[in-house]
Amino acid sequence: MSHRTILTVVLSFALLSCGVLLGPSRLPFGPGPALAATELQFLSVARGEPRRQAVLAAIADFEKANPGVKVVLSEIPFDQYFQKAAIALSSGSGIDVFDVDSPLVASYGHQGALLPLDKYYTKENVQDFTKVERDLATYKGKMISAPMGSTSVGMFVNVDLFKAAGLKLPGTDPKERMTWDQVVELAKKVQVDKSGNKIPDVWGLAFQQYDRPYMMLPLILSNGAGDLSPDGTTVDGFLNSPAAIEAARWYGDTFNKHKISPREQIPNLFYTGKLAMYVAPSYEANTLKSQYPNVNWVLVPHPYFKKPVTETGAWHAGVFSGTKHPDLAVALLKAYTDPEPAKRNYKIMNYMPVRESTFKALPETFEVMPNKLFYWEIVQTAIARPRTPAYREYEDLLRQAFANVRQGADAAKEMNTTAEKINAQLRRYK
Repeated sequence: MSHRTILTVVLSFALLSCGVLLGPSRLPFGPGPALAATELQFLSVARGEPRRQAVLAAIADFEKANPGVKVVLSEIPFDQYFQKAAIALSSGSGIDVFDVDSPLVASYGHQGALLPLDKYYTKENVQDFTKVERDLATYKGKMISAPMGSTSVGMFVNVDLFKAAGLKLPGTDPKERMTWDQVVELAKKVQVDKSGNKIPDVWGLAFQQYDRPYMMLPLILSNGAGDLSPDGTTVDGFLNSPAAIEAARWYGDTFNKHKISPREQIPNLFYTGKLAMYVAPSYEANTLKSQYPNVNWVLVPHPYFKKPVTETGAWHAGVFSGTKHPDLAVALLKAYTDPEPAKRNYKIMNYMPVRESTFKALPETFEVMPNKLFYWEIVQTAIARPRTPAYREYEDLLRQAFANVRQGADAAKEMNTTAEKINAQLRRYK
């Protein structure tokens, strides 16, 4: 070995011992490449602007507090997200933190895919989440997700259409909440068919999500029925109870008997002044204000049959149980969902808050309409969708049942058949 080679080896060893890494073709006197940073993989739904800025802000805060840690954000379109998440989770790699649709918390919990979070959260932090969100985040007694954003539902009423029909506007106070039968009668009076061709120029009523359990289950629950047995093993006697069938039949009648709702969704009916009453989530208020300022509307309480019930829930985030960096992954999760970022999330994303501290910090927003009513509903009447590992199957089957009823199928037959199919799915998770 030459003297020059020996010198090179000695210098290289010295540099290595000092923490300088040499590339395979670099001379020892040149700058070595930087140490590889720890990477966290964050799988998120692609929300577009400006909502994605909330995620980017959380990542920036986390990376500033954790030098040397890099967050790799993957934003997946909603219609591809659940498949991509399932692939990443089943492979056991490529994911550390990910968005969790709140009805799927139990499903991910059953799979063992979510890291229990209890040891990372103080009691005060957990109690700051609204009760319904705490319940959603819990599976078998353990907190396994962190709520990020939620929703409420109300009925948007076109003021000008009611005035044109000579009708008094429904009240906005929860004490003035209408029954669904009252809504039907108002819809008949406000609906307009100028040509008499049985295709209304103005429709009376429509649901934004017109067959999804998110909006259909409150009909069933409001009529005194249940959506799942307390032990989570059956829907027999719940989804196919007389009360549930009656609610489903009422729903079908709005399309086929009363003809106050279009069987197929017609885009932008409420935005264009062609719909009088619109049952829709809270985020529609911001859409109307920002994109359709000429629509004159008020929000009134979600109607009911026997007791007021409203839907809630949207997005949580969780840590993959197989992450190699659990402490860092939880720190990223908290940078996104803790009390201070939660306030920022609301301002950017316009989801309803999941924390009491956010509601209290923004009285100028939540002590005035329409958000005052949405907040009231979240606290007083909101329920979560069934917490079952079989929720994806449950939703698909129930959605098809309501779609069939909308097209004229018999409600009793559909609910009984659907109950049998859902029970078959529930048995798979025992």
